[in-house]
Amino acid sequence: MNHLYLGLGGAGVRVWQALRRRLACRIEPAGRRAVLEPLLIDTDPKEFRDEAPGWRHLGSSLVPPAQQRLLLGASAAELHALLRARPELRACLAPEGLDWEARLLELGAFDAPLSQVAARLPGWPSRRLGRLLLAHGQGRVRLALDAVSQALQARHTHPSLTLHLVVQLGGATGAGLLIDLLQLLRQHPPATRCSVHLHALLPQDDTAAGRPAPLAEIQAYAVLRELQAAAQEGLFELCLLSARTDERGLQPLDAAGREQRLADWIFQRVSGEPEWLAPPRAAGQAARRGEFAAFGLAERAADRVELRSHLSHELLLRLLAQLRYNHWRPGLGFVTHPRPVPVEAMDAMETLLVGWGLSEAHLQLAAPLPEIDGDSPPGTPIEQEWQALEAHYRQLIELVAPARRATELRRLFEQGLEERFRGQGIDAAFDLPDHALRRRAVVVRQRVESTLWEDWREGRRALHECGHLLAAVLADLADRIEPLRQEQHGLETQAALLWQQIEAAEQAASVRPGMLARLRGQAAPADVEALIERLREYALARTRSAAVTLTLRLVAEIEAQLTTLQGMIDAGEMELAALVETTDAAAAAALPPARPEAGESRLETRELLNHWRQQLITRETMQREHLRVLRAGLFARLGEQASFRIFAQRIGEAATCDALLAACAQRLPPAQLQPAVAGAWDAWLAGLQAEPERLAREQAALRAQAAVSLLWSSEEAPGASIQECLRVPVPPEPGEAQADETDAADEDEGGGEVAARTATRPVPTLLPADLARLLRRPGGAGTAPALQMRAEGEGALVLMRLVRGLPLQALRPVQELHRLHEAHRLQAGRAALWLQLDEAACLPELLAVDVQAQQARARTVVLLAEALGLLRHEPEPLTGAPVLVHVSLDADGFEIARVRLGRDPLEAVEQARERVLHDLFDEVCAELQSGRHGSPEAIAGLRDRMRDRIEMLRRQSPPTQWDTISRDWNEAAREAMKLIRQECPR
Repeated sequence: MNHLYLGLGGAGVRVWQALRRRLACRIEPAGRRAVLEPLLIDTDPKEFRDEAPGWRHLGSSLVPPAQQRLLLGASAAELHALLRARPELRACLAPEGLDWEARLLELGAFDAPLSQVAARLPGWPSRRLGRLLLAHGQGRVRLALDAVSQALQARHTHPSLTLHLVVQLGGATGAGLLIDLLQLLRQHPPATRCSVHLHALLPQDDTAAGRPAPLAEIQAYAVLRELQAAAQEGLFELCLLSARTDERGLQPLDAAGREQRLADWIFQRVSGEPEWLAPPRAAGQAARRGEFAAFGLAERAADRVELRSHLSHELLLRLLAQLRYNHWRPGLGFVTHPRPVPVEAMDAMETLLVGWGLSEAHLQLAAPLPEIDGDSPPGTPIEQEWQALEAHYRQLIELVAPARRATELRRLFEQGLEERFRGQGIDAAFDLPDHALRRRAVVVRQRVESTLWEDWREGRRALHECGHLLAAVLADLADRIEPLRQEQHGLETQAALLWQQIEAAEQAASVRPGMLARLRGQAAPADVEALIERLREYALARTRSAAVTLTLRLVAEIEAQLTTLQGMIDAGEMELAALVETTDAAAAAALPPARPEAGESRLETRELLNHWRQQLITRETMQREHLRVLRAGLFARLGEQASFRIFAQRIGEAATCDALLAACAQRLPPAQLQPAVAGAWDAWLAGLQAEPERLAREQAALRAQAAVSLLWSSEEAPGASIQECLRVPVPPEPGEAQADETDAADEDEGGGEVAARTATRPVPTLLPADLARLLRRPGGAGTAPALQMRAEGEGALVLMRLVRGLPLQALRPVQELHRLHEAHRLQAGRAALWLQLDEAACLPELLAVDVQAQQARARTVVLLAEALGLLRHEPEPLTGAPVLVHVSLDADGFEIARVRLGRDPLEAVEQARERVLHDLFDEVCAELQSGRHGSPEAIAGLRDRMRDRIEMLRRQSPPTQWDTISRDWNEAAREAMKLIRQECPR
């Protein structure tokens, strides 16, 4: 059978999300062809966004296609055109359609959800605005329904269609669209045989959801009255109501739990074939009167959703552990702590440093970096450069007179320091700009990152080990800095001492020697050799000091770049740690209770879960294959140009986390988890057989869990009937092999192989017929539930209960809503009628009206209206007797309507009609708010007039009624004084 899910408003979206999560983990047995498609209608665009809460399950998106998400909205111009074309809709904006254009101008463009209309424009009838939106988008709704119906027929050509309409009666969108949508479905059914099943949630406060929205409960009662009229017309076949309190008077579920239970009910309806409820009626068949009902549901099965969620998160934990630590331990797999990091061999470390550009030659710029220097040869060492210059200088001074050679040598060596060393001088040779050094440092960082990234991607190192190795490199660089500084200080000191010696020698040579010595030229050669040696050592010290300074600057730049790289790696590791914490919490949340009690819905235990975690995840062959695929997928997602920075940025993004979780879930499809579900079922049956007293506890718990989610009185609903259906799987055939217990040959810690072993699945002796007999009503009364045999591998026991034919007046939640509605109707006046889609419609009263409360309110309104002068005493045309008349005037003082209330206030109260009282109450409030009666003198005058009128009524009545009239009308006067003080402006 085909099923169409039609969700209205936020509740319809949330129930579909819960239902879709169950459908994602379902295995469709062979031969079953039930098909389900959704159509979601809302006025809030936030509910349909991909990032909205609830649309993600195990990393995959559950958002239906765009053509199955219908967003209703209209601009002011579109609404204006609609109302001009359809005058009957103008009453949705203003009473009787008066001044509808002014009200539409006040509304403006409708670009907000219906739930926000009341907050933005207090007093606006948001339900009626929903009617306008549906009228405006009627064509789109019909096209969407036809498209979904045709898609269902294309998948399964079945003539029957069950339409599940989900709505929250207190929601603005659902309550505003419901009645007109039912009419639309009747006029244009989406299939030849269509059955409409309405699932209505009643608004009630609870610990999880808090209080409902303002007027939500009163609005829900107005919708129930309209549904009562719709049931008479046959607009639906079943209306399943659910509320906070179940038939036992308990409140086991909050608002979210009730939505989840409704999703579970629809899931069982969709999964059940054949349909155990009444079949859909054919087109043209006489409409059956709609029924109000309530459902109960109890399940005993392994929770496929939570089971798959737990195992998927566990697999993700293994992937994260491998990425971070890559520490394999036999029997445990990849663990979440680092392995002992081996000390890098000296030769291997030296090779890495040379390849990264961190050798001594690279730091001294003696070895080129091809990325910057290209194919240029390495520079000449400092000693060779000065040896060549010294030889050249020796040749030059041979051409100079001996007396001038010392001076010429100083000049030449100073020129060499400033200009001739490497053709530019030591300052230009070793004082490179900061950007040039930064370029070299960036190249070094890129080399280091490329090597570490490739090692990590190929699994040769873990991320933690990459950070550890980089920290060792940074420590090595830090250890080099102090010796370099000491060397620089020593060279500068040496250069200063040599320069002092050169200065002293020059001063000594400046003393004029004797004439004979000068003629002979003695002592000149020895002085030149000493001077050359000192100048050479001075030039070398100066040059080496400049080179060490340059090395220190380069080391500082490289250290800054590698520190940045280490920050990227640490950031990635921190993101992994945060993701591990979140994933571990999600995996723990999906675990079954540590100590399951009798009646626990989930049949899988933690021991069973540990066994299947070992079989499906932690076993070495399975785990390594899982992680090989997942790891390759992750790095493919990061791209070829990925880096540690990109990884740190993207691993914490929701899209990446969802993609990882979805990939893990794809490695564990529902079919692969089927043996775990069957194993939990067999273990539960074995437990029932082993403990006979446990069966009684399970029976009581199953019945209690299947309590219908609505409190009703059997005395007030004598025609209600109860239908029950018990679904159990077919027992396995004797000797059937349990394929899931066959373990592939794995290597143990000693390197040997574990032989494959095959187990035979036990056949429980507790048969489905026995379960049906044992689960009949307590005390043996009644008949056993209808039995449906399910596929053998499903491993689930489902008890479904349906109470049909419930009159609304027999429902306790409806009685509570009635009291709230009556209180609102007594206070709000005609505004209470605006909660109905059509204020002129005579809707059936679900419960008897409180006549005394209505008359008490009528006394207050009539007494105060007369005191304010809103009522006139005019002679009746035929008899001439005075009558009390209410005349309505427009803003210019002209008469609009005239209503005869009775001969006196007593008769006016007895004959008061609800709508007349609403109009009169509204005029009383408007008169009080006008400001003409707010002064103390005016209030005292109203009090005196009401007191005089009460005394007149008392004198005109028989003495036996004096006490009654005095009591009732004085109470009305007290309520009138409260209303005066409340409404009159200060």
